[in-house]
Amino acid sequence: MEQSKRKVLLVEEENTLRSTLGMFLEKGGFGVAEVADSQEAVSCLEKGIFELVVCDLNLSGKDGLWLLKHVCKEYPETRVMMMSSNPDIETVVATMKLGAVDFLTKPFTPPVFIERCEEALKIVTSKVVEKQVKEPEIKPVEFAEIVGRSFTVKKMKDVVRRAANLPTTILLTGQSGTGKETTAKRIHESACSNDAPFVVVDCASLEDPLREEEFFGSSDDLSGNGCGELLLGAKGGTIYLNEISSLPERIQGKLIRILESGKVRPVGSVNEQDLKIRFICSSSKDIEQLVNEEGFRQDLFFRISGLHLKLEALKDRSEDIPAFMEYFLKGMNVKHQKQIRGYSKGAYNLCMAYHWPGNIRELKNAVERSVIFCNDPFIQEAHVPQSVREPRKLNLQQQAASGFYTLRELEKIKILETLEAFGGNKAMTAKVLGIGRNTLWRKLKEYDIES
Repeated sequence: MEQSKRKVLLVEEENTLRSTLGMFLEKGGFGVAEVADSQEAVSCLEKGIFELVVCDLNLSGKDGLWLLKHVCKEYPETRVMMMSSNPDIETVVATMKLGAVDFLTKPFTPPVFIERCEEALKIVTSKVVEKQVKEPEIKPVEFAEIVGRSFTVKKMKDVVRRAANLPTTILLTGQSGTGKETTAKRIHESACSNDAPFVVVDCASLEDPLREEEFFGSSDDLSGNGCGELLLGAKGGTIYLNEISSLPERIQGKLIRILESGKVRPVGSVNEQDLKIRFICSSSKDIEQLVNEEGFRQDLFFRISGLHLKLEALKDRSEDIPAFMEYFLKGMNVKHQKQIRGYSKGAYNLCMAYHWPGNIRELKNAVERSVIFCNDPFIQEAHVPQSVREPRKLNLQQQAASGFYTLRELEKIKILETLEAFGGNKAMTAKVLGIGRNTLWRKLKEYDIES
């Protein structure tokens, strides 16, 4: 069956021989990808998981030894079988020392070739054994890493690396699900001590007078730079102001006074304190446009954007999708106690072709659903959520009728759709949904939605 086929990457420069060997492998029950050089092989390895690489020693450009070293270093669980015409004994010994599991001398018959491939797949590489012995029990994955290789990811990693020397106010903007809070946490971890607090504040919730007092302190304080429990609780750490664009104008004024002075006066105290707090703000809206439309204070925008990092939508950095697919698969294997090795070509192509309007969060959820329903070595097309397989074909009524979503999921989808329709405006969203703002705020927190 297609699901159980073992994947082999065949690297052979000579076209006729490559096609012939590929045919042998397919008839032998293997799934095979054929490439002519090391660069094409590296590209294939980045896109899929292979159990065996069969590689000719004498390739143009970067030769077979280079590819052998690369595979053994980057993909230690993948076996490599080298082949060449009339190799000397020193060459064979050298390749085995570098990590090859076998060396096949050309020419050879089809039965011998298939038998040696079968035997190679039975060998557990020394690096895997070493990994199994040395690695402690894997802890549940928190999905808090910044992964990928796009320009956006490089900028994010650079900001994290230099966090301690960056301004104490940072602005992160980008669509919902692009990783703003994850980036904020990594900046905090890099810039602050291990026990420093990381306090998340949903700015929309500050419309609630009780929540506002919890942040800014008593409304009786006339100094303009009072503070409540939230600010005091973040002393020496970071406050993450989620969706700062939703702050009412009167609260924007209170915040800017705290940012400008850098000091606060706790309720009941006559003395000011320097809390040494780092403020990281996020927004899924274009704040510069809001400033131009007088929907956001210009002086506050200048104050919070000491460093402004814009996170692109996942569809605009598709080169990151394979890295996220692999990263989430590893974590979901741990979470759901599975041993899924990777994705079939069909499943991989579906994920690469999809536009991911929910960005990284939607991809994570899709991988988890695929893992839950997959009982094969590789995720197949049928395991991929229908919304990814057939985008835009399912409306909410069809999804409900098919049992594809639970009532809880339908509620979340409806909230997301309405928020998107009104550009993230919570007041209008609550009005259209027929619920109060506080109820909407609780739902956003419950469903982990960044508006």
